[in-house]
Amino acid sequence: MPVVLLVKANVTSYDHWRTAYDAGASFRRKNGVSRDEVYCSPEDMTSVLVLHFFATVEVAQSFASNPGFAEAMRSSGVIGDAHLTIAQTV
Repeated sequence: MPVVLLVKANVTSYDHWRTAYDAGASFRRKNGVSRDEVYCSPEDMTSVLVLHFFATVEVAQSFASNPGFAEAMRSSGVIGDAHLTIAQTV
């Protein structure tokens, strides 16, 4: 069943964040992300929602706990802790 990691975060600058996010595409693919989608609040471009899709819950959990993922969020300008939720199709 498809699995998604929902990442809700606030960023200092959407443009800076998006540049860093796009640069991390190979890291995401190497760590099991099969597809991703980015959403932004129309009222506040510093509020982002990212969906990362995986084959299994275990791969999503491994990605979510990967120190490289945490570092990528910090260096991209994520403010504070992002809210992470793993969900699967039922």
